[in-house]
Amino acid sequence: MTQSEMKQLEMLRAKTPEQRFTMMADLIGAQFDAMKSGIKFQNPGITKKEMERLFKVRMIRLYQSGNDWHGKK
Repeated sequence: MTQSEMKQLEMLRAKTPEQRFTMMADLIGAQFDAMKSGIKFQNPGITKKEMERLFKVRMIRLYQSGNDWHGKK
């Protein structure tokens, strides 16, 4: 483990469970925003309703592929 990784681990361990949860929620929110930006880029002029539909489709594909990765079908 590098010095940088060790320092990051120490910093995470020093945080409260609530702080770690907030960090996780922020990262997931940023990931969702990035996915939606990609959908908008690929589909200029998309409606909000269609955006939500395509986002759900991508989420389903993401979690289905995750199940395959874990060996579950």
